[in-house]
Amino acid sequence: MTEDMLDRSHQDQFRLTRLQVVNWGTFCGYKDFAIDKRGVLFTGPSGSGKSSLMDAHSMVLLPTNDQRFNASADLTARGSKQSTRSVVDYVRGAWSETNDEHEQSQTQYLRSGRPTWSAIAATYDNGHGVITTAVVVKWFTGVDNDPKSMKTLRQLHDGSFELTALEEWADRGFDTTWLKHAVPAFYPPSQESYMRELAQRIGLGTSKTALSLLGKAKAMKNVGALDLFIRENMLDRPETFAACTKMLEAFTPLNEAYQIAQRAHNQELILRDVPSSWITYCESGRTHNLAEALLGTPMERYLRGVHLRSIDQERNSLDEAIDALDTKLAEEQQHEERARDAYLSLEQQLRSENEPLRHLQVELDAANTEVRSRQHAYQLYSGQVARLSVTCPQDEQAFTALRDQLPAIGQQAHDEQAALQAQRHSVYAALAQAEERYDERSAELEALRSAASLIPQRAVRRREFIAQHTGVPLAQLPYAAELIDVADDQERWRPAAERVLRTFGLRLLVPEQHKDTISQFIDTNNMRGLIEYSIVTATSAHQPRPDRGFLAGKLIVDTDHPCGPWLLGQLVKKFDHVCVDNPRELDHHTIAVTINGTVKSPGNHYRKDDRSEAADPSSYILGANTRTKRAALEAAVAELDESRQKAKADADEIDSTFQNLSTTLSAVEQLRTYSSWSQLNFWNSQGHVRQLEERIEQIRADNVNLNQLEKARDEAKRKWNSATETRTNTKNKIAEHSARQTHLTERYEQEQRKPHSVDDEEHRTYLDEVYAELDVPVTTDSMPQVQSAFRKELEKHKSSAESQRKLAHTTLKNALDHFISRWPDTAPDTSGDVDHSGGDFAALHEEITQRRLPGAMNRFQRMISEDMVPSVSVLQRTIEKATSEIKQRIDMVNAGLRQVEFNAGTHLQIAYKANPSDDVKEFRRRVDLLLRNVTAAQKDPHESVAQFQRVRELMGWFTSEDSVSQRWSTNVLDVRESYTFYGLEQDSDGRTVHTYRNTASNSGGEQEKLVAFCLAAALSYNLARSDCDGTPHFAPLMLDEAFSKSDENFSAQALAAFEQFGFQLLIAAPIRMSGILEPFIGQAILVEKRTIDNEARSDAASATFGELTNRRIAESDGVVHAPA
Repeated sequence: MTEDMLDRSHQDQFRLTRLQVVNWGTFCGYKDFAIDKRGVLFTGPSGSGKSSLMDAHSMVLLPTNDQRFNASADLTARGSKQSTRSVVDYVRGAWSETNDEHEQSQTQYLRSGRPTWSAIAATYDNGHGVITTAVVVKWFTGVDNDPKSMKTLRQLHDGSFELTALEEWADRGFDTTWLKHAVPAFYPPSQESYMRELAQRIGLGTSKTALSLLGKAKAMKNVGALDLFIRENMLDRPETFAACTKMLEAFTPLNEAYQIAQRAHNQELILRDVPSSWITYCESGRTHNLAEALLGTPMERYLRGVHLRSIDQERNSLDEAIDALDTKLAEEQQHEERARDAYLSLEQQLRSENEPLRHLQVELDAANTEVRSRQHAYQLYSGQVARLSVTCPQDEQAFTALRDQLPAIGQQAHDEQAALQAQRHSVYAALAQAEERYDERSAELEALRSAASLIPQRAVRRREFIAQHTGVPLAQLPYAAELIDVADDQERWRPAAERVLRTFGLRLLVPEQHKDTISQFIDTNNMRGLIEYSIVTATSAHQPRPDRGFLAGKLIVDTDHPCGPWLLGQLVKKFDHVCVDNPRELDHHTIAVTINGTVKSPGNHYRKDDRSEAADPSSYILGANTRTKRAALEAAVAELDESRQKAKADADEIDSTFQNLSTTLSAVEQLRTYSSWSQLNFWNSQGHVRQLEERIEQIRADNVNLNQLEKARDEAKRKWNSATETRTNTKNKIAEHSARQTHLTERYEQEQRKPHSVDDEEHRTYLDEVYAELDVPVTTDSMPQVQSAFRKELEKHKSSAESQRKLAHTTLKNALDHFISRWPDTAPDTSGDVDHSGGDFAALHEEITQRRLPGAMNRFQRMISEDMVPSVSVLQRTIEKATSEIKQRIDMVNAGLRQVEFNAGTHLQIAYKANPSDDVKEFRRRVDLLLRNVTAAQKDPHESVAQFQRVRELMGWFTSEDSVSQRWSTNVLDVRESYTFYGLEQDSDGRTVHTYRNTASNSGGEQEKLVAFCLAAALSYNLARSDCDGTPHFAPLMLDEAFSKSDENFSAQALAAFEQFGFQLLIAAPIRMSGILEPFIGQAILVEKRTIDNEARSDAASATFGELTNRRIAESDGVVHAPA
């Protein structure tokens, strides 16, 4: 292709037009090479420095990791071991490697032992006047060869630049400040910024893959598996990763918004009861203080006022009652006078006719009085006699006989009582002991019904005492017995286990981290009984299981408890008793136990513990199953109750006997006061009364008029007495009312002189409310009851207010402490003082509910709907776009490959097959679910939270570092993974002639040709301009020692592919290849190395292809030989 044709076909392509080097490798001093736009061949003998010039261009064009120095020495294009040539070797001018006196490798340098510098400049031109010169400078300011001591400077110049301009800078001692002032250019601060600016200037674009491929092309050997090569080299890392990063960046503020909303929600929940509790706390406090303040003088004054009002009301009522009674009294006096006159008239008439009977009546009245007196005395006497359980005398003989017996009866009772006194004490002591044992076991049974273990209550209370004062949780201080139980199939050995392990079972287990705290507390405090404890140290969770023939083997341990493994180990060590069925078998073992609990210890020591606390099933302690022990305790309590009832019956019986004897002695003393039967003989008096009544009746029977007159007189007297009584009652009422009125007046005047009003309206109102709640009727005489009831009601108000205040304080304290422990940074006060900060926390709750929580939720809902889900949607669209771009680019590359024959009549095509993984499908399903719930999430906070959960779960797949999640993320984001790529060799009709999946399966020449086509396609893909048919915007392509295994035909086809795709070939190859390469390049530079003053130095100059042909012929004839 001629230069004119090149200019027309590849407009706007940047091509290398000039390469300058200073002190690069074995090239000493300044070298300047003009480069033909059609390409250049660096040729010469092996080792002459061809690759050094290629590496010089790599230093300017490629990032460090893609430079591949001395690529011709690579074994393969991918995964091969690189040569040892480095930048230091080029700057110092390494030219030979020998062994020193110690047989150690020693590199010979042209520029060692002094400061030195190297520089490379590459000039690129797009044919339209846009020229950029890229410069890289490396230097050592000292004599060392450490890469860390080497300094670097990069420049980008618009237009051409002469490297000789740097000589003054070197002469000035590498004064970079002076250089930047003297030589205007763009000085990037880092290689990254340098590469970014260079790529923008010369059309490299943003494809890192393109740079990597340009480095690999230098050593074009074998691309390996085509699928992997195309995926990793032809296809850039898709934009999906950047979109994912943006999505994750959007999730960060969303997650923060969620945390803020969640935090506000949690804060509102914790503080929800604070406002109402604060109001209750304040009001109940005021009420409590008010009630407490009013309980003294204010209450007395208020009740005194109530008293005065009740007195005043009663006095008014008495005034009205007295007025009514005065009127009634006047009428009753007139009625009484008339009744009296009628009676006196009849009495006078009767008296004149009844003189004989009057004396008999007087005698009868005296006889009746005597009868009543003696009857009363006999009733008292018979009552005392009844206490002796004997028949009461009814004549003087029986009276005298009983009186004579009284001393003997009294002495007998006294003797029996004295004898009973000692027995009485022992019976009462037995009753007290029975009741004490019953109460103790009943309390133990009641505690066991609600207990979680079988440990005695004294031990439980002792542990609670320790935990409460040390702060160690109860769950971390088990008794050994709580973690030990008898295996289900070994229940018959429980009595033996209980006897042997009782002391060990009541040992408290203390974790090692609490050792100092517990030990210090127990040592300095009275434990009110025996306590044993063991320190539980770290131990293996895999303890050996004891043999089932030993006592320890018949036990099970709760190894889920942190103390379990240690305890199991202790059981194995301490309770290795051989279990035998009868005592005879004990002799066969050093340590053993029978099923009934007889223990044999070393030294022929035998022991059996049959104390009730060890042998009684109601006292068992092993395990957590309380059913058996509860049944035993219930039986024991029932038996103790029977004993208690019997002891009580015995005590009641002896007490009854004792009291009866006391009654007998008292009755004897009383009866001895009756000295004469005449004091009791009311029967004689009754006879005298009957005689007198008969005489009076006889007289009256003989006088009929007298009887009638007596009846009229008696009736008149009755009426007079009734009238008198009625008047007297009324008069008495008037007197009572008057006296009452006088008394009330005195009390009123007395109370009125004292303070009797409450001036404070709030106090008076509150006291009125308390007064209204009283159920006691308020009268003048009920004031003590009213005062008592009022005080109780006021104290009830005070107590109720105090209870409400305590409850509110507890609620507030818990809420404040919870809030402060979780969010001390936002707490208005961290003291936890309810009085000091309760109002602030109530205000904070209002702030949260009215502003923070709604604001946080609105922001959260807005972000998840307007930011987060759209970001996920953008990622989905980016994935779809990247998938589409892969197809477009492959189609573009295939279009270029169709322009060049791969073999006669065939073309190479890159085939692809979409095979999206299940992970990709799952991602799409999740995205669809998010999009379906956008509207609901905008309206409903609960749906927003659910939407966030879905988003967070999705983000977790992208951010998790476990291998499954990372593989999932790669499958979703790297759309290249969804395709399988391979090569198809097709004829003109599109029929597949051959399929290429791995280049290593072909011959050397075929490999290099296939590599060339693949590289050409890959570079075309990554360097293609978006506004053309795939022609690379950047044309230079370096090939170091390429086509060494190809014949002319394969080489020509490969070179034709590069030319067809529009590349400017920069080739380093031996002279023998010049004939094959000539049609595809425009220039040849002959590189030679000569030894001067025992040092190898390289130089180069342009050569015609004719000169190279002659040189090639001469070499083949053996005339020209490459220097060693």
